[in-house]
Amino acid sequence: MNLTWGTSADYYRDLRRKTILRLSAIYLSPVILLTAYFVLQYGAFISETERLHLRAIAESQANTLDLFMTERRVNLSNVIDNPKFPIPPTSSNMQDYLTELRRISEAFVDIGFFDSSGVQVAYSGPFPSLEKKSYSGEKWYSDLTKGESSTIVTDIYLGFRQKPHFTIAVSRVTYSGVVVLRATLDPERLYEYISSLNGAQEVVTSILNHLGDFQLVASSVGRPLEASPVLPPQDPRQGAEQTRINGSLSVYGYSWLRTVDWVLIVQQSAAKQSGLLSGFRFRVISVAAVLVLAGFFVIVNRSRKRVELQRDSDSSRAQLSHAAKLASVGELAAGIAHEINNPLASINEEAGLMKDLMDPSLGEPVKPEELKHYLDSIQESVFRCRDITRKLLGFVRKTDIELRHQNVHRLIDEVVDGLLGHELSVSNIKIVRTYATDIPELLTDGNQLEQVILNILNNAIDAMEDNPGTIRIKTKRAGNYVMIAISDTGKGMTLAQLENIFMPFFTTKEVGKGTGLGLSVSYGIVRNLGGKITVESEPGKGSEFTAVIPLDSKSNGH
Repeated sequence: MNLTWGTSADYYRDLRRKTILRLSAIYLSPVILLTAYFVLQYGAFISETERLHLRAIAESQANTLDLFMTERRVNLSNVIDNPKFPIPPTSSNMQDYLTELRRISEAFVDIGFFDSSGVQVAYSGPFPSLEKKSYSGEKWYSDLTKGESSTIVTDIYLGFRQKPHFTIAVSRVTYSGVVVLRATLDPERLYEYISSLNGAQEVVTSILNHLGDFQLVASSVGRPLEASPVLPPQDPRQGAEQTRINGSLSVYGYSWLRTVDWVLIVQQSAAKQSGLLSGFRFRVISVAAVLVLAGFFVIVNRSRKRVELQRDSDSSRAQLSHAAKLASVGELAAGIAHEINNPLASINEEAGLMKDLMDPSLGEPVKPEELKHYLDSIQESVFRCRDITRKLLGFVRKTDIELRHQNVHRLIDEVVDGLLGHELSVSNIKIVRTYATDIPELLTDGNQLEQVILNILNNAIDAMEDNPGTIRIKTKRAGNYVMIAISDTGKGMTLAQLENIFMPFFTTKEVGKGTGLGLSVSYGIVRNLGGKITVESEPGKGSEFTAVIPLDSKSNGH
């Protein structure tokens, strides 16, 4: 698996995307949440206000309608209780009384008088065929004449005229038996009266009987005598309810009448209902949208600058890292030169021998197969020089972060044996390696991890001050991390030195013997790989550097 990341275009695109998402979550989420909160709170406030308002309108209209019914009943009672009212009256008399009633209220349609047998003996109105009709079998007539009350208001019904109407009737006991004076009222006139009441323009009013059938209703809601989709409870007598009508939630206020077993229901009109929240919601959402768009524009611009700064920082860090590499190579130059000189000397020696063997003046000419041994030795020395220069060039080469599965122990061995082997040998420094057996391969940048190990080991070697000593290298797994601990038996550091050990250009070495970049760069590399580096030291007792590296550097931000 080979993942090139670091300063690549994909890395910076991913960084910008993550920056935009992070800043959006930090700065835009509160605006969106507050907007949703205010809209929901305002919606709840408006809903509760609407419920109270509908209930108040329903109570007001019901009280007014009760008063209207009471007045009509009193109007009819005044007619029959008038001492001048003849019993039985004539149709001409009834016309005069109807005219007077209609002068009081245009809701009156007709008037009729019933004798004790239930026959309408006198009538005035638009249906003269109803005169002489017997109503003894009608339920309202039976309830009135046999019940305890002397007044009745019927539900809407069709009756003999086959047209929706309702009846107000009063009964009186006379010398000839129980007589009844009845008047019918036009529901349309009554509905017009209700529609003229205060607040009626804001609502749609319906009146139901106790069975839930429409008595008075707007054409947009239903028709008289149809069943209503809702029937309010009779306890309490007034209130506001929320129900689902035709698949959508609807709020209504209701109030049961006292004069008749009807309930008055008011619902918010469609235009009023849509206007309650739409204006506020539109303003709030519009302001929030403007803020979100403006914030998003700022975030996008800021993320671009953030990525540019990161790119410049990465470039500077890469240059600093490369400079630290070159400084490390400079410190290794003597040892590397000695490593190369040995095979070069061998090549020179073998080539000289071959030249002498091929000189005719020194004896018989040598056969080609006799030269094979010398050529193999030369070739082996060449390969040795190539390996040394390849390791050196591979370490120095400036590369982007390249994530691969790496064996951490192999990386340590390459640094110890390949780059520092000669210096450790001539300095009489012993290396003790204690490797954990449960460490899997790391997905990390091997070249940069080698540089960290080399920088720490170089500091450990310098801390020996040309004295023999021991460097211990231990590895240990800690969850999803690997700990690489490198300790020495050198001179150690003071507390003041420890506080500045990872600062760029800070060094405890003599002038001209250190750049102060090694540990600073190592600290940046380890942090960039998603880990951390710590140090413990005591003057005269040595130091221990611990690098904690994640098993998967990609999941830690790379």
